[in-house]
Amino acid sequence: MKFNKQRGATLTSTIIIVFIAGLLLQVAFKLGPHYLDNRIIAGAIQQIGQSDLEDETIPDIRRRVSDFFTINNIRDVPASKVLINRDRNGVRITLNYEKRIEMFSNVDVVLKFNNHYDTAEQNN
Repeated sequence: MKFNKQRGATLTSTIIIVFIAGLLLQVAFKLGPHYLDNRIIAGAIQQIGQSDLEDETIPDIRRRVSDFFTINNIRDVPASKVLINRDRNGVRITLNYEKRIEMFSNVDVVLKFNNHYDTAEQNN
């Protein structure tokens, strides 16, 4: 007589797999939108930096950034945090910010984003 051994996941291993999958989905759904927003912000700074900024004043550049944020529904980061420096070499647009997200009861995640565009670096 030959006995067949049953194969498959036990209840314990299934619960552990579901818990880990749920944890990963929760992390992805809480952190993902902030990374997507940062990609839009980086694209905005890149696009504005590549346009002709020679004749524009700092308030004009800030208004363009603000308009881009409004069009792309970026509400967590105010355009007033964008630092714009003009010198004889060119224009530098910088936006460094942090986002703090509550994951579970007393566990927070801090995301740091650093975005910049320097026209002097692009001309070299």
